[in-house]
Amino acid sequence: MPKKFLDTDKTKWLELYEGGKTEIQIAKEYAKCDLRTVRRGIEEARWKQDARVARAELLKGALRKHQDSLLKELDEILSALTLPTEDFAVLPWHRGGDYILGESDTSAAIEGHVSERAIASRSEGGAVRRLLKEHLKNDRLWKVLAQREKTYAAHLAARTVLQRKIVALIQEKTGCKLVDGKDVPRPFVYSYTTGDLFFRAAVSQAFGTQKYVHLESDITANTTSGDVRHHSLVLAEAPGDEERIKVSLSDAFRELKGSFEAVSVVNTYKTLEEAAMKVRDVVEQIKLLGLIPGRCEICRRLGI
Repeated sequence: MPKKFLDTDKTKWLELYEGGKTEIQIAKEYAKCDLRTVRRGIEEARWKQDARVARAELLKGALRKHQDSLLKELDEILSALTLPTEDFAVLPWHRGGDYILGESDTSAAIEGHVSERAIASRSEGGAVRRLLKEHLKNDRLWKVLAQREKTYAAHLAARTVLQRKIVALIQEKTGCKLVDGKDVPRPFVYSYTTGDLFFRAAVSQAFGTQKYVHLESDITANTTSGDVRHHSLVLAEAPGDEERIKVSLSDAFRELKGSFEAVSVVNTYKTLEEAAMKVRDVVEQIKLLGLIPGRCEICRRLGI
């Protein structure tokens, strides 16, 4: 019965062969067996060695790809930290969707904006985000990120409250409805011109980008065309009642300037900035490590 050799024996033969020994020398001096047995043993040892190296390279590549996807997810989180533009209005002044004059639930509209951003900040349908959470279980990142989402929702709510304030104030002062079309009895005020103009001007002054906004002094009554304008922008259709509507709109804006609602937009914006900065700091600290610590389902499957 031919002698059986262990894998360790064959590995030793391969080492000897690569060290300069001939197959004949190995067979006679070390293995003390047939030359063909040594040749097969060396080939088998080399194949297993190559397989181990190949597997190690595949594993290394898989881990690198996995780490890259996790690091990319951190970049996705950073990219989602953008702040609303100064004149961003949550509810559109034109009809459609969550129209400011519609019956839609404001809170649902705000939640919609927040969820859209949350979805946009996740890659691969949220799979990578879940794996990242496994790696960084109980990490401070998730706490500051959740706080940032709350402050973002609060800021959107403040903007929406200001929009509602503008609508109520204009309608109260003028006694006219805000509309977005001409198919209604006059007098009326245009929502997409007047509402948008008042919103942008009030927010600009509150932020300090236009410290002294005297919009009311630029509102004029055009008795020829029967409308009220801000420069060339038509704010209201009011034939025969132009002057009264002009004064009422001016009064409405004076009351709107510096209002609690406008200031609240700025205050919640600053809070949102601070919350975003905390998230950014935590993410940047993690990225400085060069790799994501911890383990996840993918790591366990790879045997790490």
